[in-house]
Amino acid sequence: MTPGRAARLRRACALALLACAAPAAARADAAGCPDPPSVQSPGAWAPPLDRPLAFAARDLSLRDALDRVAAATRLRISYSAQLLPLERRVCVSRQARTVGDVLAELLRDTQVEPVVAGADHVVLALRRGGATAPEPRAEFSRVVPLEGVVVTGSAAGGPERALPYALDVVAAEEAAREGPAPLAGLLAAASGGWIQPAGSLAGYGGLRGASSFGAGAPRVFIDGIEVANPLLVTQIAPEAVERIEVIRGPQGAALYGTGAMTGIVNIVTRHEGTDGGAPPLRVRGSFGRAESGFAPGGALAQEVAVALRTGSRVRSAGMDVGIGGIGEFLPDGASRYLLAGGSARQVGARSITTAIVRFYDARAGAAVNPLLAEAMGARADSVPAAAPGEQRMRQYTVGTTIRMAPDERWTHTLTAGIDGDRLSGVPDPRTAVPAGAEGAWPGTAGGADRGTVRLSSVGRLGVVGGTGLTLTLAGELSALREQVDAPAAGMPLVSWTQSSGVVAQAAAVVRERLHLTGGLRVERHDGLAGSRYAALPVLGGVWVTEAAGGSLRVRAAYGGGVGPARAPGAEHPWGGSRSGRGGRDLAPERQSGVEAGVDLAIGSVLSLQVTAYEQLASGPLQRVGRAADSLGPQTAYAFGTVGQISNRGWEMQGSARLGRLSLQGAAFGVESRVRSVAGGYGGDLRAGDRMLDVPALTLSGTAAWTARGWSAALTGYRAFDWIGYDRLALARDFQGTRAGSDASGAGLRGYWRRYDGVPRLNATATLDLPGGTVLVLTGDNLLHRQQADRLTVVPGRILMVGVRAAF
Repeated sequence: MTPGRAARLRRACALALLACAAPAAARADAAGCPDPPSVQSPGAWAPPLDRPLAFAARDLSLRDALDRVAAATRLRISYSAQLLPLERRVCVSRQARTVGDVLAELLRDTQVEPVVAGADHVVLALRRGGATAPEPRAEFSRVVPLEGVVVTGSAAGGPERALPYALDVVAAEEAAREGPAPLAGLLAAASGGWIQPAGSLAGYGGLRGASSFGAGAPRVFIDGIEVANPLLVTQIAPEAVERIEVIRGPQGAALYGTGAMTGIVNIVTRHEGTDGGAPPLRVRGSFGRAESGFAPGGALAQEVAVALRTGSRVRSAGMDVGIGGIGEFLPDGASRYLLAGGSARQVGARSITTAIVRFYDARAGAAVNPLLAEAMGARADSVPAAAPGEQRMRQYTVGTTIRMAPDERWTHTLTAGIDGDRLSGVPDPRTAVPAGAEGAWPGTAGGADRGTVRLSSVGRLGVVGGTGLTLTLAGELSALREQVDAPAAGMPLVSWTQSSGVVAQAAAVVRERLHLTGGLRVERHDGLAGSRYAALPVLGGVWVTEAAGGSLRVRAAYGGGVGPARAPGAEHPWGGSRSGRGGRDLAPERQSGVEAGVDLAIGSVLSLQVTAYEQLASGPLQRVGRAADSLGPQTAYAFGTVGQISNRGWEMQGSARLGRLSLQGAAFGVESRVRSVAGGYGGDLRAGDRMLDVPALTLSGTAAWTARGWSAALTGYRAFDWIGYDRLALARDFQGTRAGSDASGAGLRGYWRRYDGVPRLNATATLDLPGGTVLVLTGDNLLHRQQADRLTVVPGRILMVGVRAAF
């Protein structure tokens, strides 16, 4: 062969190789997982790890990737959740390989390897004696480790690093540490969402400042299913919670629609089987004593919970049941509750289906507040109760989510569900004059049911060399039915509110460092006066840099939200008794603003998040007192538009791990003031006033020590410096037959009072006992502070002893 002919042959072979390699490279680039340099495979896998597997996935959590492998191969894959970073994002692009190859790639950079335990059983166990899994073959694509996946900030789940606004994630371990009613403490610790006690309801003291009074609460979701009334979600079973995700501010409205001005709370439930030695049955029980300055001898406190799990990572089901209660820490003030829930999960090769059902029933006696009786100069037995008879609250949630990934580019998610509630005998906690001070009032009963269907598609397009585009398209339909059973009206008052919205959002990434997000939601809502339409934008960017095991995120975002004047949190079930129902004709509240922040992380040792924000609320509502002749001396309330409110502040959160010691802390500062007053407003606020019931500062912190065989944790939080009504003085001055019109307008300014809050301190200690049993000691409200303001009374110090066992 001549030299010229040999050269031509070499060029032809090179061109042929390039032509063959180009499609593979294009596929790898399109998936965003470029192949590493070629290496030689040292060996083969033992059965069943040698089974061929066609697997391609991008931007999945490690948990979902393992579940899909198990579903595609019909293998049982067992592992311990404590040994794996299950929420880490992984990226695999390979069309034909073996099960062992895929698992080795997914488990890269961990201390775990696949071990054959049976003909169809694989255990992911710690590496033995320094042995390593077989090296990847030449054609393997690399696994790209990212940080945790979050659901709330994206339509189909995505990495937290790309979100341009602050998002908080509270893990299940923190929920378990708080005990059977963690929501108040968790939101205070995680997001500054100070929840002041308001009887059986949640009274939000401010997520980033003021919003409409009585309606100023975040939109709350359970596995993506919106609850009908956010004020009723006060207690959840920690055994059923995987994590709680919180967005503060209106930036989430572009995805979640009207009513999301102050923020989003998404409670993500557990869906797990018994793989990896997880026990199918867990039991928790405790009892103790609740001290009270209003009940000599205190009151009995108790709780029992049972959690059942069955199935594998591919197909699983679970059930959680809990009961508990506190005795009479006030005369006739005993309360009890029942929690029950179920879940199921089915994982296919390209789909994941989950379903949940939840029920909550809480009852409390018609207690008479002794502070109210003292202020009125009467005996407790002569003061009418705030509500006649027993107070009762029931909630339910039923829904399903189907997530489909037909290829590595597109993910489609369908969520459908119904949430509802029924209330009876629950007094309105937001009136200036306390219920019962103006005489007995006819109790109301009511409720709401909300049905939601949401379909979204997320496409990851054109990813080349760390640069690409993610497109989100979504549509949503929602219907809300509200009913007030008002004896004074003679018939139930029923109203329907429907809404629909479409979303288009794009997120671009440039060289894996710069993330840009822009989107718009257009929504039609029956509760919006005028055209019924609203446009909700979001725009933001994130710059990410990583070095020496640490990462730095610099982010900024703008967002806008709108809220209808009528909302379940503001109206039912009191609308037919003391509140006007004219909110449908009022202009909606609008809130928009910017935020900017910095996030610093050094491995798992240290993290710090700092955010500053400024927002403007236009058209927020206040309940304005007025005379009500048909109700005699009692004050009735109607909604009035305040004007404009300026909310600005800062937020700081951090955590550190020092060996066995872990520390977490948060501080939230806010200045919320009236910028201008609307014409025709008849309330008590004036331009320049601080907004009522908004703390200027909220602090929280947790210190936990984990040792072999025992652990201990101490959690504290406190809200400082807010302005509120002196409701005891109002009860004293407007009791009995005094004219209700006196307790309204500018006359209420004389009853403003500054509150400085009280600290709340909780502690938990555990000790491992033989047989897998754990002794648990808990103390709640250790400082024994029963009054956050002059009227509200909560249980005092609660000391309990209990056990946890797994079978």
